[in-house]
Amino acid sequence: MDNSKFNSPDKIKPHLSSDNCILRIENLRTGYNLSRSKIVSLHNNININISKGELIAMLGPNGAGKSTLLKSLTAIIPSLSGNIYYGNKNLNKLSRKEVAKLVAVVLTDKIADRYLTAYDIVGTGRYPYGSFTGKLTSSDLQKISNAFKVVGAQDLVTRVYYSLSDGEKQKIMLARAIAQDTPLILLDEPTAYIDSPGKVIILNLLKELVLKHNKTILLTTHDTELALCYADKLWLMGKEDYFQEGKPDDMINSGLINQLFDRDGVEFNKKNRRFEIKKKI
Repeated sequence: MDNSKFNSPDKIKPHLSSDNCILRIENLRTGYNLSRSKIVSLHNNININISKGELIAMLGPNGAGKSTLLKSLTAIIPSLSGNIYYGNKNLNKLSRKEVAKLVAVVLTDKIADRYLTAYDIVGTGRYPYGSFTGKLTSSDLQKISNAFKVVGAQDLVTRVYYSLSDGEKQKIMLARAIAQDTPLILLDEPTAYIDSPGKVIILNLLKELVLKHNKTILLTTHDTELALCYADKLWLMGKEDYFQEGKPDDMINSGLINQLFDRDGVEFNKKNRRFEIKKKI
């Protein structure tokens, strides 16, 4: 992708000393190793902050590196270079348990166990705080109960997780992240495999977590139209090292949404804020 053809809006420069900064990314290079001698680099020199109380949606075509970046932020996939700071703490110097107290991650990986209940799943969110015996304290039990209440899933507590619908499973995974009690939640495709009403329910819940429960959220999604409705900020990612950030309205008005996503007779209608078939003249 030729970045020169994009009319970029003014970028928000990171304020490295801001007390409002919850995650700071400096000169980050993402990608992966195919072998000892072959490295695939996806993005270079990403410099960006995440502030408290934001819902950020990461958008881009398949293969743009969204999931790779998300996983790099918690060292699930090692970054190729650069630094990631949670507050003033460098990710490279944190243990897995310390990271788990700072950020909760909800991935698209399926839980195959046929016997775990929804309560069992949500309870694992308290593991970073537990003792070697794994015994839950009264505080743990309260946080688990509250997590079910926040996502509106009290009726699912005793249900076997494997038997739940995709939308119900996602609520339980969100409840686990809430029970983990971290200021930041990262989600990879939280509305995948969910029907349209369910997608709205999930995005509305995420927005409430930001507004009412003091959470900060970064998610990847292919549901561009919903992201434009709910996100406070967008990260646009394309191939060949393309990366932009800004507010949804700025991204729409500048034409960045069109330039990144229009293809094969389909275009983004700025007025209606949705994708439509191009009208033939």
